[in-house]
Amino acid sequence: MDDRRRRHPSRLVALAALCAAGAVGGLIPGPAQAVPGADARTYRTAGTPIRGGLTSDDAPSLGVGGPRVDSIGAGETRFYAVDLDDRSTAYVSAVAAPPPGAHIDAYRDEIRLTLTRLDGGRCDTAIAGADADDVAHPFGTAVVRQPGSGTAARCGASGRHLVTVERPESTAGRDERWTLELRSMREPGIKGEPSGQPAKDSESADTPLPRSGSPRQRAGGTGFNDATPLTSGAWQDTVAPGQTRFFKVPVDWGQQLLTSVEVPAPEGSSGKPTGSAGFLRDALGAAVYNPARALLATNHFVPYKGNPSTSRIGTAPLAYVNRTERSRATVRAASVAGWYYVAVTVSPQMKRYFEDGVPVTVRVHLKGDAEPGPRYDGSATAGGFGIGADQGRIGQPGPGAAGEADDDRLRAVAYGGFGLGTALLAGLGAWKLTARRRAAVPVAGAGPHGGVDNSAR
Repeated sequence: MDDRRRRHPSRLVALAALCAAGAVGGLIPGPAQAVPGADARTYRTAGTPIRGGLTSDDAPSLGVGGPRVDSIGAGETRFYAVDLDDRSTAYVSAVAAPPPGAHIDAYRDEIRLTLTRLDGGRCDTAIAGADADDVAHPFGTAVVRQPGSGTAARCGASGRHLVTVERPESTAGRDERWTLELRSMREPGIKGEPSGQPAKDSESADTPLPRSGSPRQRAGGTGFNDATPLTSGAWQDTVAPGQTRFFKVPVDWGQQLLTSVEVPAPEGSSGKPTGSAGFLRDALGAAVYNPARALLATNHFVPYKGNPSTSRIGTAPLAYVNRTERSRATVRAASVAGWYYVAVTVSPQMKRYFEDGVPVTVRVHLKGDAEPGPRYDGSATAGGFGIGADQGRIGQPGPGAAGEADDDRLRAVAYGGFGLGTALLAGLGAWKLTARRRAAVPVAGAGPHGGVDNSAR
């Protein structure tokens, strides 16, 4: 494995480094702060602004539900608070979004997310980071508080807990602030004890996906908030170099999500590098996140040299008991049913081959039949989990059905299934206007950032 993929948590800067950076804390970067010449289509949020504390004493509460939006600079640590009961499984996610054109160091540019008790006892830690030099793309993961007993349980007591987000110092002293999107979610407890054994690792890296005919056009979203829903089949988007597109697929208990991302040879090309295009080491990146936005798998970017290129990525079969798996984060994160997100990034360097955007085909395959899930002691869909009745009644789009009716059905799935609230519904009109300017994509492997991490497991 490329040494650049290794993470070095020991390089994270101590809290004392915050003093020098504190004067600019709380500024939330947005499209207006994009680097000159960078594509203005940045990662978009629909959250409530929040300003993280510089110490645990002034940590604001994240609450539950809709995202909160902050920013973080190099060398900073942000503190937040969450109030937990003793029954729910709690998830807190953080997504960092460097501005377009930002200088990125794949060695050091990362965030560390930690959940602790007020007495300092650690509940969980997760690390997510950039996977390619000078490719500014969103990345994130989540920490988990699992109550109860057994190997999955930790920090089960109710009460206030602390969440910290740390960003290490930059090697080049960069001053770009990153948008930081945080979300706190609750999964109800279950009645009885789960049965079975954790799933085996994902077969996505080796399993060819069924060919599903000509791809249909589907424009990807700008973030988790407006990710474009996909069902099984082949979908195509045209992605501008430097952009990240987001898609989501409803995955039920017992099912395994397998996806692939395909980039063709440039039009009119013999499939061989020509002129100054040459070999691109980090051309196409993809990552899969679970419904709580925990990083499940990443392909760490794959190379491109003018030939058709394919990358696969996916999940293990979903099972509640997967969360008891101690050694494999890719399996642990496949322990909730609901929307699974696929983020696809095209390197700015791909402009050497595709001046007018990169045609990317995303193939989606749901392996296995849906199975009965756990008996929740409450509403999982109200918390953003599970496959609701609305989704179950929506059939697969017919072959070649690429028109508005298909779009409307998928939008109904996206906004009707989980009851995410009026904030999403209010944003639907704006999303429709921007969606037509976008296009579709997914891919393979599990990464060094390890999904919902594991140093605490």
